[in-house]
Amino acid sequence: MSGFKMTRGLFIVTCIAGAGLAGCGPASEREPGDEATGTAQQGLTEGAPLTAHDASCLSMQDQNTWSTYASYMTPVGPALGLSAVLKDLNRVGPMLTATTHPPAVGYKGGFRWNDGDMGTTEWIPQALTAGVSGTANVAIASWHYAPTTSPEKGVRISVADISDMSLSAVNYRHILLVRPTSSGNFTVVPEHGGGLAWVGNYLYMADTSDGVRVFDLTQIRAVDTSTTCETAIGHVGSVWCAYGYRYVLPQVSAYVMPSALTTPCRAKFSFLGKDTRGTTPVLLSGEYCNNNDTPCNYDGSASGLGGRLYRWPLDATTSRLVATGGVVKPERAYIMNEPNVQGVAPIMTSTSTTSYWLSSTRYSGALFKVSTSASRTAYLSGSGQWAKMPEGMHATGSGTNLWTVTEGVSGVTNPATGGRVVFFADQASLD
Repeated sequence: MSGFKMTRGLFIVTCIAGAGLAGCGPASEREPGDEATGTAQQGLTEGAPLTAHDASCLSMQDQNTWSTYASYMTPVGPALGLSAVLKDLNRVGPMLTATTHPPAVGYKGGFRWNDGDMGTTEWIPQALTAGVSGTANVAIASWHYAPTTSPEKGVRISVADISDMSLSAVNYRHILLVRPTSSGNFTVVPEHGGGLAWVGNYLYMADTSDGVRVFDLTQIRAVDTSTTCETAIGHVGSVWCAYGYRYVLPQVSAYVMPSALTTPCRAKFSFLGKDTRGTTPVLLSGEYCNNNDTPCNYDGSASGLGGRLYRWPLDATTSRLVATGGVVKPERAYIMNEPNVQGVAPIMTSTSTTSYWLSSTRYSGALFKVSTSASRTAYLSGSGQWAKMPEGMHATGSGTNLWTVTEGVSGVTNPATGGRVVFFADQASLD
């Protein structure tokens, strides 16, 4: 860190005076098929192949609160873990049918939320990840709290048992995310919740401005659900509250960008994914950009095409990001050449780590198949090829299914025409 601070002025001047997104350090090594690095060699064009990007100036610091935050939660009660929650699912999401599912190429199945969750304006679905707990296949979706006049409730997740999609409904439960603040106390996590990735026992969540927060699924705890707790958070008298939620999932640490990092070296963490195709598993992170309020002007224009996709190496044993002296660096980065990207998943039918699915709200909803070697393939909601307002995604390890969650069109509760859904499609049909 001291070295960076000493040369910060030179770093930033060089970067801005150069070619917009061309990075602040030496060019990264390329994989076969990578295109030219940065915008000095190749202009940004919507639908163009992924452009390799020099991310050598970007880093995150492990906040290293793993043991401290865990100890703070001890007085709250025993750690129950995800398995306990799966035995206590209290909501029912009807399966989608031939007449209620949204149009999507390769559609195979899915479910909607219950009536209250389909229509609420307080909570908005954002991210999706999936994994296995015991013998259960589980989907986890995030929701961010929308009202500006109410107390901030932060982010909640929905844990859904998707083990048998031939049933009439999926059972699920909401859990509130919290951050420990002191021994026996915690508060909400005031973030957008735009990205999730389930790695080992950890749930990674995108922290838009700062990096990535990490939650431990083995540390889920039950709290009080009395009337008092419906409007309170943390330790209240002799009980612990979470705005009426029965369970809380505590943060254990975070990976945060140094405050000295500025645009364009500083990244946004809008969405997350996980890629296990290479020799080392990686956490994927990406930036949402558009041509209106979030243009990513550091690309030299207001086109919204400058969003970048990063690959962060994971330690397969610890399920944490690979760190040297507490510092983590991306192993590779790309400029996506796509606006309004909301989610990413690896194309698991390919062994190449240079191809991805991108979920986008461009054209009111789209799925893009992208790589470093070819222009995109697009599946558009306006052409009846994909759902409206898609957000986070998850690709099964076998390469069979591609899952996604939709935010929902404002005011629409019909799942066939834009209401909130979780569904999966056959990757072979999309390929």
